[in-house]
Amino acid sequence: MSALPPPAPPPAFRVISHERINSKDLLEGGFKPLRKAYSEPVRNLMDAAPRSKSSFLKLWAEKDSWSTLKKKGSFGHGSYASKVESKKNEGEELNRTFTPAVAVIDPFSSGALLAAEVVKRGYHCVRVLAEKNSPVANLVAADAGCQFDATIQHDNEATDQEAALQNTLSALSKLPWCVVAILPGAETGVLLADQLSSLHSNGATRSNPISLSPARRNKYIMGETIRKAGVRAVKQRICETWSDAEAFLNDWNPNPYKVIVKPNQSAGSDDVFLCNDMSSVKKGFDKINGAINGLGIRNEGVLLQEFLSGKEYVVDSVSRDGVHKVTAIWEYDKREVNGQFNVYFGMKLIPDSSEKTNQMVAYQRSVLDAVGIVNGPAHAEIMWTATGPCLVEVGGRCHGGEGTWRDIANKCVGYNQITTTLDAYLEEGRFMALPSSPSKLRKFGREAFIVARESGVVRTCPGFGEIRSMRSFLSEEIMQEDNNFMPVTIDCFTRPAAFQLLHDEEAVVERDYLRIRELEESGMWDFSVKCLTKPEAGAVVVVDPFSSGAQLAAKVVKLGYKLIMLFSEVDSPVAALVQSGTDLRGETIQHDDKNPDAIESFEATVTKLKALPYPIIAILPGAETGVLLADKLADKFETRTNPLYLSNARRNKYIMGETIRRAGVRAVKQTIVSDWEAAQKFLKEWNPSPYKVIVKPNQSAGSDDVFLCNSEEEVKAGFDKINGAINGLGVVNEGVLLQEFLEGKEYVVDSVSRDGVHKVTAIWEYDKREVNGQFNVYFGMRLRAVETDLERQIVQYQRSVLEALEIKNGPAHAEVMMTATGPCLVEVGSRCHGGEGTWQPIADGCLGYNQIDVALDSYIRPDDFDKIPAMSTKLQRYGREVFLVARENGKIKATPGIDAIMSLKSFVKCEMCVQPGDELKKTVDCFTRPGAVQLIHDDPAVVEADYQTLRKLEVDGMFELEQ
Repeated sequence: MSALPPPAPPPAFRVISHERINSKDLLEGGFKPLRKAYSEPVRNLMDAAPRSKSSFLKLWAEKDSWSTLKKKGSFGHGSYASKVESKKNEGEELNRTFTPAVAVIDPFSSGALLAAEVVKRGYHCVRVLAEKNSPVANLVAADAGCQFDATIQHDNEATDQEAALQNTLSALSKLPWCVVAILPGAETGVLLADQLSSLHSNGATRSNPISLSPARRNKYIMGETIRKAGVRAVKQRICETWSDAEAFLNDWNPNPYKVIVKPNQSAGSDDVFLCNDMSSVKKGFDKINGAINGLGIRNEGVLLQEFLSGKEYVVDSVSRDGVHKVTAIWEYDKREVNGQFNVYFGMKLIPDSSEKTNQMVAYQRSVLDAVGIVNGPAHAEIMWTATGPCLVEVGGRCHGGEGTWRDIANKCVGYNQITTTLDAYLEEGRFMALPSSPSKLRKFGREAFIVARESGVVRTCPGFGEIRSMRSFLSEEIMQEDNNFMPVTIDCFTRPAAFQLLHDEEAVVERDYLRIRELEESGMWDFSVKCLTKPEAGAVVVVDPFSSGAQLAAKVVKLGYKLIMLFSEVDSPVAALVQSGTDLRGETIQHDDKNPDAIESFEATVTKLKALPYPIIAILPGAETGVLLADKLADKFETRTNPLYLSNARRNKYIMGETIRRAGVRAVKQTIVSDWEAAQKFLKEWNPSPYKVIVKPNQSAGSDDVFLCNSEEEVKAGFDKINGAINGLGVVNEGVLLQEFLEGKEYVVDSVSRDGVHKVTAIWEYDKREVNGQFNVYFGMRLRAVETDLERQIVQYQRSVLEALEIKNGPAHAEVMMTATGPCLVEVGSRCHGGEGTWQPIADGCLGYNQIDVALDSYIRPDDFDKIPAMSTKLQRYGREVFLVARENGKIKATPGIDAIMSLKSFVKCEMCVQPGDELKKTVDCFTRPGAVQLIHDDPAVVEADYQTLRKLEVDGMFELEQ
């Protein structure tokens, strides 16, 4: 590479006064940091409401844009001001007249950096605005450092455009400096820059042929112009009527049927569609034709083009008097994601060192010659197809994207398109010394455009920290702010960030780039709330708000969120399991589980939820019956949830056991059978010794129809009772579960997870005994801290179960048996601990928190979730819950035991399920429990003594029955 000559000395400075622009000035002037603006086709956007000119102008007026310029005054570069002071010290007379100026038309996006470079070189910079209310005026990087010595507003809305052009020329000529160059800063400034440069100073200013201006801005004319010049061009037609479009398509008959439908003049991915049939083309045509596009221009006709299949590249160049210099070649990484077929993932700088790049450079130069780009920058997007290069489009301005690529180019090539553009106009020697294209790179660099695959309110971006620590990290452009809503990425305007990577070793850059892609899948974001739309008055959906789910729903109301109570079953058998006094105020939606078409029923429920006037920010189950539907809905609405493919493993006991076994976690020996012959075969092969077999439904709750069988005859009796019957959850038992009997002490580990971080909210030790002919009746449970190896072993085992079932979000209620060989899962539910939540006061009083509150925190209050310890190693107080056990049947006459209970030292609360006049049934499961009592005290001995007193009352003194 030839050495570059030193830059020419800047013109002498003659300044009267100077003022440096600050961030407030930028904002008042209409400059606001935003996104990059490439052109790319996008699917599935046709259903958006059509835009009109009035609504567009109203939109920009609301954004405090350029409708009335707030300043036209003098801004300048700091170095400029310092030189002024030095001249003052030298006692020289200050006269601005001898300092040349450069006019930048629409200095937005990378044009802002172009303007900054003008000032850096010592020239006055004049800002010319091509359009009033410009829709791209906010595409300025926050640190662009734009300074201007004058601002001229061109009146693009004037009826007499020739007069308007003369007025703008007159304004330029009246400036106290000689304007030596007129350059476009953004796509919107290309036409006006052509006009002004051609007419200014009687055509003495370097320019491009005005006759070919439309070919450099209008995509259809662009394609036809290069075609006439013998250059490969995309097949296309501009159509003003649908009949014209239909005739073109019928004559063309594309195979495969892939048609690009887009406005003839647009920016970004504004209304650009990839259509696979005639009807979708018609839909796109109707949406585009006559509408106001993203540049504020009314679409006069619609452009239909062939879809170019292949790898896309960008060739950036700068020309001077027809001499073209390629400044960079970029290879795009575009992929299908989030329903869009070509989302930008990044771009890599490559040298012009292969036959392929040589062909692209030659092709690009033929395009430049065809459209008359003789002077200035060009940004050509080229698709490398099976038949060679083909133009997507070319812009007669610098590569956009707010110029974040600039530092990569500087360090890899030694120069960049922005500085080379000014060399072409102002420094002929430096320009001519550049090679025709960069054939070798000094370093390796690429830009990673961050792609969001989930939407929601981002609390923090932990992945950014890892990226900043990468060996190849160079710089960043962050659009996503903490505690703001982030949509999924479908185009350049929904891109949350971009990182620039650079290193001496290409392998380091590639490895870091791949790691960034992994972080996008997991680890990039910490969401406060996951939701499809920006939450304003957010709604929380509780599926089946029964049992402790009623307490969960009440908490939603208390926190001020909208409560949606969704019932998964018509006439649910557990709908009555709601603690008295629970405040449930919210909207209700009934899911139709009776509909034989499950898909239709699900979509109907989704439609009802989408019709709500507020965004859904969380969907979680209230009871066991709501787990499956909550999983499906959360997946559909993209709120925080667990992987859908393991949903059945979190609900079906047999699949649950086999899933954790495959993950290497100790699981119970079992089988599920729907006919007695299969059961007999399993028992014969197993031959349990001692003969203790658990027979129970595959899906149930509590100890509903769970039998301990000591012989094959008892197993047969249990099988016959369960198979095909309706269980306590109202579900038909399809098959029977046979399991080994686990000997030992049973514990419950209640936990809540958030993005794979598990918090144990309570460990309960069950008191289960044989009574009333049932072997496993719940008598109570005692709260324990994680103080010994026993509890630590149980917690570690429970976490391995959560990992195996991929319970990454929300509550879990795991029953674990501590056997002679260690812990073994009985079952785990992906919902809060049930029992109508009567245990909640004990958790609050002894720990300071409870699973219900923490579960809600994990979805919508992450800061509060983070405050909860991973596990409690010490109790503040001591507590246990007593499940009352009735030992006889009869009609209740009175409950004298209540007064005795309330007099206990550790008494906190009593929740009774029966009262005088009700029928008392012997307790055999959770559904026949007459009540529960909560005990808390500072002294564990007091709690234990009161517990024993209650057990005696159950035998004599709790209930008086009618004779």
